Amino acid sequence: MLSLVNKNRSQDARQTLGKGRLILRRIRLPLSAVLAVLIGAAAFAAEIGWQEAVARLAYERTKAETCVKELKKYGDKAAISRGEDGYNDAKAEYNAIVQGLTVALARKGEPMSLPDLEGRLQRGFAAREAFCKSVQPLVPSSAGQRNVITDIVGGAVGPVVEALKAIYLRGKDDDALMRKTIGTQLEATSWPAFASITPSP
Repeated sequence: MLSLVNKNRSQDARQTLGKGRLILRRIRLPLSAVLAVLIGAAAFAAEIGWQEAVARLAYERTKAETCVKELKKYGDKAAISRGEDGYNDAKAEYNAIVQGLTVALARKGEPMSLPDLEGRLQRGFAAREAFCKSVQPLVPSSAGQRNVITDIVGGAVGPVVEALKAIYLRGKDDDALMRKTIGTQLEATSWPAFASITPSP
């Protein structure tokens, strides 16, 4: 009788163990799939194409131009004068970045170091944010809607830094035609003069 009880217990234990292994297998598959997706996403985030990189720099210029347009529409002379100084501070940094990256791509001189360019970007981004924040209170909000400047301020500098690095590293590309193409599109992201930007309609 005791032998039969021990035998049943042994069978129950093996069944329980078997079920446990089956559950682990079922869990392991989804976890491995999730990990694969996360690893792939991280690799994708770390490597962006040069088109996306140029587009991010162009978007910084668009943000600044939008703030100037709204400033000229709603600001008084004193506010516009102060805003012009703020815009020009950011413009100087961003256009220096464009020039530095263009030199790196053309290989026609000693380019600025990547840390120097990143430093300029940090300063330029902060100046652009400060400028747009100074414009934000001047722009009225429509009923039930935020004003256009609200969607511009408060962004993160990280994606723009990634763009800077992606373009800078292209300077080491052996494809001269590709470097020239990137340089041409990059030059188009240069910020315009404050006076040339017309107010919002």
